[in-house]
Amino acid sequence: MLYNKSKSISIAYWTAFASLLLLTILSLIAYKERTLFVDSSWFLVHIISQKTFYFMEMRFGAFITQLGTVAAVYTGMPMTGIMMIFSVSFYLFYLAAALLIGIRWQQKQLAILFSFYLLLFISDGFFCTVGEIFQGLTWMFLFFALYFQKRFRHNIFSVFLLLSFAFLSLICHVIVLFPFSFLWLYLNLEYSSFKDLMKEKKFWIYSILLLLLGCLRYYVSTLGWYDSAKLSSVHDISLSSFFAAFHSEHARTFAKLLLQNYWITLFLFIAGLVLLAKNKRYLQLGLTLLFTLVYFALVCVVYPGGYDRSMLFYFENEWAPLSVILSAPFVFQLFNTRVKPRVVLGIFVLLFAVRLLYVYDAYRFFNHRLENLSQLTTQLYEDGIYKAIIVAEEQQARDYLVMTWGTPIESMMLSKINGHEPAVSFKIVQKDFTLRQVPDSFYSNFNVTENSFLDRKYFSIDSIGDYQLIEGLDDFRLKSKY
Repeated sequence: MLYNKSKSISIAYWTAFASLLLLTILSLIAYKERTLFVDSSWFLVHIISQKTFYFMEMRFGAFITQLGTVAAVYTGMPMTGIMMIFSVSFYLFYLAAALLIGIRWQQKQLAILFSFYLLLFISDGFFCTVGEIFQGLTWMFLFFALYFQKRFRHNIFSVFLLLSFAFLSLICHVIVLFPFSFLWLYLNLEYSSFKDLMKEKKFWIYSILLLLLGCLRYYVSTLGWYDSAKLSSVHDISLSSFFAAFHSEHARTFAKLLLQNYWITLFLFIAGLVLLAKNKRYLQLGLTLLFTLVYFALVCVVYPGGYDRSMLFYFENEWAPLSVILSAPFVFQLFNTRVKPRVVLGIFVLLFAVRLLYVYDAYRFFNHRLENLSQLTTQLYEDGIYKAIIVAEEQQARDYLVMTWGTPIESMMLSKINGHEPAVSFKIVQKDFTLRQVPDSFYSNFNVTENSFLDRKYFSIDSIGDYQLIEGLDDFRLKSKY
């Protein structure tokens, strides 16, 4: 049950919380690896230069993890401090949510499931900080913890707070609709029998309100350039393409990773299904299988191609919500059995230790990338080249830097914390690139941007010199592929 207060649950909860605390500490230690990487640096340059929040696709629920960064910019903190605050703010939010869910609202099983979400499918994804799906699901868990709180009273203020959590959750990302819908049905069935649930007015009222919020998120997603492109694949889906998704290149890549990287999730999934069958919770068993198949197929429809290590950080964001569906039966059924506290401690210590090892491996991978980025930036500065266009083969560039589209901003930020004046900014391009000098502007991540866009306190770019064209990466002392 959702209000189980056994010693075993407390042990599992505090083990999960300790794991999140370790990730929070790592987010401080690895602040450079996390913030000097594509999207994070892109968000930071906008927050710093515009001195306000920066949202993509109207994902306003992400405001909570930008509050500290905006405040740091207004108080004139150095770049290092801003980057550290930005990196740790995400896990401070997750820690606060875990405490609120598990201690204040006494929903320790939900908090355990929340920690599973942040770890089961995450390794390289730890370094993709700004994926709004994570913030969306954090708001989602806060919604469910408050909704199912034993002493929750549906007065005007509490209902407003509840719906605010739901709005902030769903507005963060359209993909949140799937785990939200699953948990809404699954947890209500955990709390009530199907017959009683169908008679419950509260369930139907909130179902309608949540459906309206879901439709709002879907409509907003059709207006943007990013989400709408992904939704077009879903709009064109057919019965044949749905089943074809199960043997696509993407499906094969994920299946391989499931056995090599996320294998512990398979054990949780199978154990959860067995426990559901043993306890005769057939509706929840069917619900779990249905949502698993649909989610798996839809991700493979939207992204049919395979992928390698250079894109793992991105696709872990997309697959992480599936871990909620796969592990929910285990979390909510295990503690209904007579499992001994020491057995629970052993299971959860092993589980989180394994996943933390994969995160550590990802840290080594991204630290290697940071070293190469630092070497490129430092050598250009020492050679007196402050603005550079580097022509390189795509695969070679990925071997050294994983993703390269963020290097113009990443190198500027790294220059600032290294005390380089003026800052170095380099862009990696392919052979068909035609260099043209851009007075009073610089080659940014996606286009040519005027220098006036930048906050000159933090980004002291050379506004006089020309861009230098450099052929290849062979002259730089970069480390071999990790």
